[in-house]
Amino acid sequence: MNETMGQIIRRLRKERNLTQEELAEQLNITYQAVSRWESGTGLPDISQILPLSNVFGVTTDVLFGKDGTNGEETVESFIRETEKKICNPPEGVDSFAWRKECTEDVQKMLEVDPNNYKLLAYSLGHISCLLDEYRYSDKMKDKTEEIQKWENESIRQANIILNHCTNSRYLNEANKWMAVLYKDMGNYVKMLEYAEKITVFDPYAEGGDLQAEALNLLGRKDEGRRERAKNIYNALDYLHDQLFMIGKSWRTEGKFEEAYACHRLFPDIYDLIVGERKDEMPFCSPHYDYEHCAIICMNMKRHEEAMDWLEKMVKHERIKAKNFNVITETKIPYLYGKTMHFSANSYDKKDTLLPSFAYDVFDSIRENERFKAILADAEAFEQGN
Repeated sequence: MNETMGQIIRRLRKERNLTQEELAEQLNITYQAVSRWESGTGLPDISQILPLSNVFGVTTDVLFGKDGTNGEETVESFIRETEKKICNPPEGVDSFAWRKECTEDVQKMLEVDPNNYKLLAYSLGHISCLLDEYRYSDKMKDKTEEIQKWENESIRQANIILNHCTNSRYLNEANKWMAVLYKDMGNYVKMLEYAEKITVFDPYAEGGDLQAEALNLLGRKDEGRRERAKNIYNALDYLHDQLFMIGKSWRTEGKFEEAYACHRLFPDIYDLIVGERKDEMPFCSPHYDYEHCAIICMNMKRHEEAMDWLEKMVKHERIKAKNFNVITETKIPYLYGKTMHFSANSYDKKDTLLPSFAYDVFDSIRENERFKAILADAEAFEQGN
């Protein structure tokens, strides 16, 4: 059943945690008017439609119950065509003029769909590039007024996203472009303020990088180095998670060679990065990588290789347990400043390894002397030996 306009207004209001009084205040009307809209005993005046869409951060189509699918397709098509246009300037056309024309095309599209978050985020990128052209171009004698105009427009568009949008991708984009804007304006305090709001290691926004750069520009170099070290950790975490999920997907389809290639890659990368300095390295790859590699090898009838991985799993867990109960700070330069803080009782050895040996897939090698030795080592570890 389609929603009425009143039901749509009520839903959008609640999604944004607004009371009827708060919505009425933003629209400069009485809360009784909002109540009438939501109860279906009245409708907004046509002059209230655009202000309503601005408050909610949606297109006017949404208020009229349109799903916006066609609108989104139009925006996607527009962005694709604009990207083609900007990458293929006509011969002899000045790059600055071409950038300005493409940016103005985006602004005209925003006049049609002023609250489309995707389009707003796309526009912020264009304005940032145009501002670079203005700042470094020697073709304009007096460009201060134009720069200020576009800076103000960038702030206005970013605030539409930041004040109304709930999609983390577009929020990150807005915060990113605000950080870049304030960097170019020389306001490094504001740059840091926006950079700190970006989701850590979001693939759509360079939050940690901008934060580290802002700290460096503010003279807080040690904090900046620590932030960049954190970026490496976040990148490793992200890489590990993606490889693990791809491998798991292959394994569920019974494609074990493909799964094995994914699951074994991260332990190899970890060993390459850390080398023989595992005691100095607080980052601990989950032993599930080793477990899954062993299981996959069993499925491929590669029993000795499976036991290699089980041995690595037990060895790694011993190193992890040793580091868990110590406050460490790595001295590896590219991982500078990363610390682990664990209390002495925060690591529980019980059931850390033995469940991995209980899988049926290992039944065919349970009487193997090497397997028995590895299992005995795991049991000794859990008993504190």
